[in-house]
Amino acid sequence: MVDGIPAKLYATADADALLLLGHGGAHSKDGRRFVDLSRQYAEQTGLAVVCIDAVDHGERKPPMSSPGIPREWHSNAIHPMVDDWRRTAEALSSIGPAVAYVGFSMGAIFGLPTVAAMPSMKAAVFVAGGVPTGGGIDDAPLRPILLSAASQLERVPVLMLNKTKDELFSTDGTRAVFDAIPGHDKRLAFWDGDHDDWPPELIRESVTFIKQHTRGDDPSARTKASR
Repeated sequence: MVDGIPAKLYATADADALLLLGHGGAHSKDGRRFVDLSRQYAEQTGLAVVCIDAVDHGERKPPMSSPGIPREWHSNAIHPMVDDWRRTAEALSSIGPAVAYVGFSMGAIFGLPTVAAMPSMKAAVFVAGGVPTGGGIDDAPLRPILLSAASQLERVPVLMLNKTKDELFSTDGTRAVFDAIPGHDKRLAFWDGDHDDWPPELIRESVTFIKQHTRGDDPSARTKASR
């Protein structure tokens, strides 16, 4: 627990800043996929990685909860999730500031307003995200919330890694978020495959991006907009 929020922290001995890792829907901080990703990001970026259970996930899942996603669940959960991430970062501030965010699917949705709300952020990676349009997660109030958050990210380098056959996030919904991000320090790439297919090469690209912008591996690297 971190300030009452179910969380797991992964850190090397010399970690001096935080990477916030947002898990996907129906996953949790304890799921094998995100345990492995947390360890990989900690080991390969040198940042302390913290993953928290999202609202209604993992240790926060209500007993006897019904299957399916309630109407407008994502838009209603955004503000509590932003607050949870800010409290988590504050509680772990003895390690260092929160300088990076990596979010997958649902974690990408919550990541946009979270990064916008945290001035210490130096880099953000959103994997398999955008404005959702399928899979039973249509949410009318969500689109303006996400586009508004994206419009506040001019100071933060952003990498969006999406899939060509994503059944939840259409190309149009992804490009709408990308286009709303001001400036040129942003990149959008599409990988072949479906929503849950995140190949090792995709993860390595996200690690490289985080290191370039937070660890000084390549101070001259500036990722330009691409479409």
